[in-house]
Amino acid sequence: MATIATPARSVFETSPEKLRPFLHSLAGRVSGGANWMVRKKTVCDLLLGLDAFFALPAEERRTLMGAGDDAASHGSQDGTGPEDFRNVLPLYVGAILEELKEEAVTQPEQAAIYMLSIHPEHQMAAEEWMLADPRNGKAVRRMMRSDRRYRQLMERMANHWKKTRAGQGSSETASSPR
Repeated sequence: MATIATPARSVFETSPEKLRPFLHSLAGRVSGGANWMVRKKTVCDLLLGLDAFFALPAEERRTLMGAGDDAASHGSQDGTGPEDFRNVLPLYVGAILEELKEEAVTQPEQAAIYMLSIHPEHQMAAEEWMLADPRNGKAVRRMMRSDRRYRQLMERMANHWKKTRAGQGSSETASSPR
C-alpha cells in the first residue's frame, strides 16, 4: 500500500470555468465503478473517445461543442488535433483521480492509471507501490501488456508523440511509454 498525497495544485482550480463541469462528469462516471478493474476500463474508454474527438478538425470540434466553447479548442493553437489529446490526457486523468479522493494505491490497474496523471503526487504513489514489492511492478507491467484498451491508449499517445516530434524536425526517435 502506498499513500497518495493530496495534489499541491488542483486541476479544477486551474482549468477554465467552462471545462469544469465536463471534468466533474468524467470523474462521476469513473467513480461509479465497483473496483479498479471496472474503473480502468471506464477511464480507458473515456480517454479513447476523447482521442477520437481531438482527432477531428478544430472547426468540427467547435461545432460539436458549440461555437466558441473553450473546451472545444482546449489544447493546440493550430487546431491540428493530436497535440490536444497528448496535452489533455494527463490533465483529465488528474481531475478524475482528484475527485476519487483515494488514500492509497493498492492494485495494478489503479497504479497504471495513476501513472498517467498530471499530478506528481499521483505518479509517485503509483511508483512507490510498484517498487514496494517486485510482484507489484510485475503485475502492472503484465496488465499494461495484456489489457487491450490500456495498450491502445498508450499506442495512441506514442503515435501522437511521434507525429509531434516529426513535425518539429527532431532527429530523436519517440520512445514508447513505460
